[in-house]
Amino acid sequence: MDTQKPIEEKLKELGQAIDSDESFVKDVVNHIQTKSTARPKYKIRRMIMIHFTKLAAAAVIIIAALISLTIFDGSLQEAYAIEQTIEAFKNVRFLHLTSFDEDGAVDDERWIEIGAHGRQVRYRQQTPPNFLVIEDGTTTAVYYKDKKTIVLYSNKDKQYQWIGDLGEFLENLRQEGQIIEENTDYYSLKAHKVLWPMMNAECYIDAGTKLPISIGGTELSYEQPPEEIFEIVTPQDYVVIDKRLGAAAVDEPEWLLEEKNADVLFRQARYSLAAGDYEQAAELFEYVVEIQPRRNWAWFWLGDCYYELERYDLAIQSYSKVIEMMGVVPYCCYGRSLAYAQQGEVKMAAKDLAEALPWMIQALREPTAAAMFEYADDPTLRDGGKRPTEKQIIVRMINRLRIATGQNFNYVPDAGVEENEQAVSSWENWFENSGQIQFSPEAELLPTP
Repeated sequence: MDTQKPIEEKLKELGQAIDSDESFVKDVVNHIQTKSTARPKYKIRRMIMIHFTKLAAAAVIIIAALISLTIFDGSLQEAYAIEQTIEAFKNVRFLHLTSFDEDGAVDDERWIEIGAHGRQVRYRQQTPPNFLVIEDGTTTAVYYKDKKTIVLYSNKDKQYQWIGDLGEFLENLRQEGQIIEENTDYYSLKAHKVLWPMMNAECYIDAGTKLPISIGGTELSYEQPPEEIFEIVTPQDYVVIDKRLGAAAVDEPEWLLEEKNADVLFRQARYSLAAGDYEQAAELFEYVVEIQPRRNWAWFWLGDCYYELERYDLAIQSYSKVIEMMGVVPYCCYGRSLAYAQQGEVKMAAKDLAEALPWMIQALREPTAAAMFEYADDPTLRDGGKRPTEKQIIVRMINRLRIATGQNFNYVPDAGVEENEQAVSSWENWFENSGQIQFSPEAELLPTP
């Protein structure tokens, strides 16, 4: 079209172009009627580009808007099944995870390479301002930016990971994952909202790729990383301390000895807590968080110590540290809700409990939903302690519910399935229809089988 023509002539020609382009109209209709796993917005863009030489920009905008209104009609959306996500993960080699602080700045970023065996083979994590660790498959390099030092370890001796065996987590999703809502929105993307018990999180699954794009507030993508992302590089002004087998012995700086000491004391503190020696455990955890202030589990168990010592204000501060670092985590919200209740701050207690209750109720039928509650309650599990049975998990969750809600439904550990079905249903009905709570620290508890 001649750009020098009057606007009236341009509009007339535009109308003729639309009327004459029957193939474009047919393509639009076919696109609307045919389902695709690609994100709709990208399909629309490709179709528009094909016909861009025939249509003026104004016509493209009008037609694209009409298409989008039709495509995103919920009645035309493809049905989702969790098995689609399991299948999609078979082609995943790289995970890129990013979390953000309240101001939208990157709070933590991780790259993970997954091997054919379904486990991590290379890893990189960067947490501003000072934390950086890189694993290249054989060596783990821990960067202490504030000290301008890199410490090298054998990958077998020290390893960082987001999850362990991916296959185990996917099997849990297959067996116990639940679709909460299909074809919802995650910001500008179409997604399915899913409960993933072993992740202890709600997830958003991309409607196109069928892969998670958000797990518990952490955003995921699966692109090929930059080539150098897993490469261990030593800046010129950095000192290297090599702790790998066969390396020459070197004098370690005092601050690194304190780091190692904190690792040892962290383990001692956990066993002191498990043994009920809360004073000693608190002292040890206090030392650990002073040396390693981002050690979230040390902060959490320090909160447990303070709670047992009836120092509820300090317990709230410790639990809050975890939530600042990790976001909303049900087991920590539960602990902080009890501490708030003991302080008489009932509204704050109820707000925290509201975050934990869906997981607590879910665990009565799907015990893996309580995995992190159990881990939090038994710090010896970190060292491979004996895992509880499903019956034990349910009984302990009912005890937590009795303490936090004041409700007492007749669950009997040794009773039959039908008898206990009534108790579980009563808890579910209470949660759905009432939800009124009464914190009861002195509630009668069931004996753990």
